[in-house]
Amino acid sequence: MEEPVVHESAMSSEQPLLRLGLAGFTPEQRERLHVLLGQLPLGGGVWRVGPFAEADAWLVSGEKSRLVAADTLKILAGLPTERAVQLDLEEVDRPIAFSLPLCSDDFDPKHTFDLSVPASLSAVLRQFEGWLRPLRSQFVLGGQLIARENELLPGIYHVSHKGQLLAVMDFHEWRIGMLRKADPVDFELAHWDRRPLQAHDIPSHFLRSSLTQLRWIYAQRTERDVLPPRYRSKPVYFRHAPAVPMRWIRDSQLILLRELSQAEGDFDALLQRTGLTPAQLTRDLASLYFAGSITTTPDKAGTAAFEDGEDSLPGQRRNGLQAQPDGPEGQPTPPARKHDLTAPAQLRRK
Repeated sequence: MEEPVVHESAMSSEQPLLRLGLAGFTPEQRERLHVLLGQLPLGGGVWRVGPFAEADAWLVSGEKSRLVAADTLKILAGLPTERAVQLDLEEVDRPIAFSLPLCSDDFDPKHTFDLSVPASLSAVLRQFEGWLRPLRSQFVLGGQLIARENELLPGIYHVSHKGQLLAVMDFHEWRIGMLRKADPVDFELAHWDRRPLQAHDIPSHFLRSSLTQLRWIYAQRTERDVLPPRYRSKPVYFRHAPAVPMRWIRDSQLILLRELSQAEGDFDALLQRTGLTPAQLTRDLASLYFAGSITTTPDKAGTAAFEDGEDSLPGQRRNGLQAQPDGPEGQPTPPARKHDLTAPAQLRRK
């Protein structure tokens, strides 16, 4: 067996950006939430408010939430520019917490918080971070993969800490299996052992993904600039669609992919054509670069146009979320029993 690789990465203490979606809150309540997020203790997750459909977790106004069917939740608008949102609870795949007070006694979510008590919101976000532990571990591994890419050899690597196998990385099949319950800190302290090809089996209880997905997760959630410098000065060409789940592709990336599939462009031209900010364009180009979807080499450019499904268009339904048209709100049908409205299903009360 070869000597284990012990790499003290400069990225070891980095926390991923985690995105919060807000719904139903008044402008004053939103301002209060932004203040509380800025006062969170150091060392935890880095939470940022973003588009509701693209968020990792949701904070929802308990006063504006209505059960309109057994598994359907409607969140009334809290802003003049906001539409009502309807959630199919059977399809929602991220945690939700509701602000107090709740709209009725029939409304029984597992996670609630009080805007007047900072510790209440902090406790809910810590629970969210626990549920998002696999994502946070993938972020650490993705950062290590990018940092080590010039030293890693083709083959199989076992990642372990204190005798426990945390991940199996297969550079032949470009896949990874990761222990779900592992803590992100374990990966920061782990050894990487290069193993023979026969050691490629991934335990059945491991979370499976691809190495491309790990790199994508890191590039999307780091606050570092990881875009290679040549992508700021040379024309950028489209190669192929990123090999990640469609729900991971943000609206800004859809716009960028469509533009590049029609014609190449340098950084300044893409700023003009997409309307993105320099920071957003940098992040999106970095994600597409690490997914192998773009190149600065004309001979490597793809010939097929980027195509996406109807459901991926901005504003379309995704992950149980559906925006409601403007108009008067109907009277909700009272549910026959108390309902736990926490999603995903694993977080519901028993």
